[in-house]
Amino acid sequence: MLTKLKRQKKLVSPQNFLLINTFDKVVYSSFLLFAFIIPLSKAAISFFLFWFFFLFLYKRDYKGSFKILKSKPIFLTMALFLSYMYLSLLWSEDIKEGLNQARLYAYWILVLPSAAVLIKKEWLKSILNSFLLGMFVSEILAYGIFFDLWSFNGRTPNYPTPFMTHIHYSIFLAFTSIILLHKVINKNFTLYAKLPYLIFFLISTTNLMFSTGRAGQLAFFCSLIILIFLKYKISLKSITLGLVSVILIFSMAYNSLDLFKQRADAAVSDIKNITNQNYQNSFGLRVVYWIITYEVLKEKPLFGDGIGDFIDAATKIVKKKEFGLDKNGIEFYKTQHYHNQYLMVAVQGGLTGLSLMFLMFLHFFKLNIKNREFKEISILGFVVILVGFVAEPLWMLQFPNTLFLFIAFISIAASKDNSVIILKTKKRITDE
Repeated sequence: MLTKLKRQKKLVSPQNFLLINTFDKVVYSSFLLFAFIIPLSKAAISFFLFWFFFLFLYKRDYKGSFKILKSKPIFLTMALFLSYMYLSLLWSEDIKEGLNQARLYAYWILVLPSAAVLIKKEWLKSILNSFLLGMFVSEILAYGIFFDLWSFNGRTPNYPTPFMTHIHYSIFLAFTSIILLHKVINKNFTLYAKLPYLIFFLISTTNLMFSTGRAGQLAFFCSLIILIFLKYKISLKSITLGLVSVILIFSMAYNSLDLFKQRADAAVSDIKNITNQNYQNSFGLRVVYWIITYEVLKEKPLFGDGIGDFIDAATKIVKKKEFGLDKNGIEFYKTQHYHNQYLMVAVQGGLTGLSLMFLMFLHFFKLNIKNREFKEISILGFVVILVGFVAEPLWMLQFPNTLFLFIAFISIAASKDNSVIILKTKKRITDE
């Protein structure tokens, strides 16, 4: 026992404490900066993905890190999903595209284990606030574009999204708005503390409505209903409140924002055209992908076409069935993804891949997060992602894929237990 106490004393010697404290500061500052730049810079995102992995290796606590990862079932289900998608390269004919898809999933391997090991729970509020600050900067730029105060990246007032496509930006805005609203109705905050969040919520939600990204708008409305259920349970009161809130926000946006009205009217028009089997419109082209996926699953229900063959599958089926498309419509399917993450996974990995994907999200929702605030933020974040999947394959593109990783590692870190983990420095202290 005496020897053990002496060893512990050595571990907290001034020199060792300084090294540990410095490493913590570097890690903490890195995650704060990463959260801030997520909506602002692709290049910086790429840097941090590898930087976190470097910090993970530099820590050199492999045994302790393995225990942390082993204690989280989410990593097992994630490993099953990723391993299966990589395995599908074996029956994929387009290996080049398959490797490109596999590269995007590799981001998960770099970030999530590293974040789970490195992040401390007490940092999470600051990291989340840093993300919100980054979104605030992004939205200031978006408002300037919308009101034609400046031009940024060639954007016009009809396309007020400074750094990414309108669909991806709308997903970011949906997540931001619902988190801000969550803070506004948080009973632990004073009215004075809520005021900045309320103002930012109004700014973000208005931005969302004129961003023209219908995917994010739908994700926001769905997460709004879930938020009401989380706060007031499922009851007649909460259902009524949810419906009234959605109708009220939709009506205000429809009657006051021309861009929102135009997109809403276009959606209704597209749906009417589809009932007449006219697929030559934005919504119709997406519906064809559902038909393509159905045809692929009829032939290969369990394993799909492989991770790289989704374009080849679409091209073959469209050429065969035509769907009344013109030449430009047919050419569209030779270069595009399926505009739906569920359809992508189904075509690439069949029902097996889709089942593993749902199993993974089930474990995300089952994470044992004792802090109620972060448990609800985790649920709302994944609802935004899952609804966003309906309109866009978010895992295929860097900005939305990074947002998914951000929500994932915030959730995983929040589920860590309170046991003290001793950081091991690069130079270990040996017994003298």
